[in-house]
Amino acid sequence: MLLSVVIPFYHVEKYIADCLDRAAMLEDCEILLVDDCGSDASAQIAAAYCERYANMRVIRREKNGGLSAARNTGLAEAKGEYVYFLDSDDLPEPDALMALVRGAKAQQLDVAKARFVFFDDETGEVTPGPAIPETDAMTGGALFASQCRAGLYEPMVWQCVYRRAFLRENGLIMAEGLLFEDELFQAPCLMKARRAAAFEMEILRYRQRAGSIMGSFAKSSRWCSSYLEVCRRLSALADTLEKGEAKQALKKRVGQIALSTAKNIPAYRLPPEIAREATDFVRKNQKELSGYALACGDAKVAAQGALLRLSVKGFLLAYQNR
Repeated sequence: MLLSVVIPFYHVEKYIADCLDRAAMLEDCEILLVDDCGSDASAQIAAAYCERYANMRVIRREKNGGLSAARNTGLAEAKGEYVYFLDSDDLPEPDALMALVRGAKAQQLDVAKARFVFFDDETGEVTPGPAIPETDAMTGGALFASQCRAGLYEPMVWQCVYRRAFLRENGLIMAEGLLFEDELFQAPCLMKARRAAAFEMEILRYRQRAGSIMGSFAKSSRWCSSYLEVCRRLSALADTLEKGEAKQALKKRVGQIALSTAKNIPAYRLPPEIAREATDFVRKNQKELSGYALACGDAKVAAQGALLRLSVKGFLLAYQNR
């Protein structure tokens, strides 16, 4: 079997049928629907699709664990040569996705990365996602560094297919209990990958909707602690790398993520209470967050880190109109 598609679902009864209609067009694959114990009709919809398509099956978790835990549950059950993690509210492009998998197999890639487009849930409008030039096979670290250098790096796992044996051999699974789990999966995968490449085909329509995980910024300041934990883990990963472009690029990304913890407060126009909580978090962790930026080796990021180290209020004022 060429491909395993892991689709966690939780409270997506409005979207999951559209996702599965497209997933059903995929060839030479199994489709693993991971039920993360929601209370809506998603499970019934998934069960109905499994009755229609022999290559689809539901794996029900014992309790709700979040997106990363559900992805790990599906990965543990996967049998395909390659694995693709698909969110249940997005729309795969079957022909392009299978072309990516075949290209990955032909080039013996550990990770193959492709493009996506944005899909507006309300209007149906489709707009291009970030452009990523096609590349020859290279190490994952080299691909990471080149995309970071061009300002084109994105960490989303649904941009990639992964060779399943490569994930297993390196113990690569999703970090559970955090937001921005893709950051903590994608970078380690690329740093471990001996062969990786980027392709120009668009494999996914990324649905933009108000109730998505990324819409949770305004509801809670939990994202602040997740950002800091991402910085800690990626910084530790960077410390294990040999000196070179990949290490330098990863340290810069850590610095940028650290600064984003503060930058997002004005950028997302948070409700006053959430903005206060987030600002208090930044003040409490001011030295550590600014330290990642100061130590990243990039002059522009380090200068922003110096401003954050000097004054949280001054930093927020500087970025509130950007």
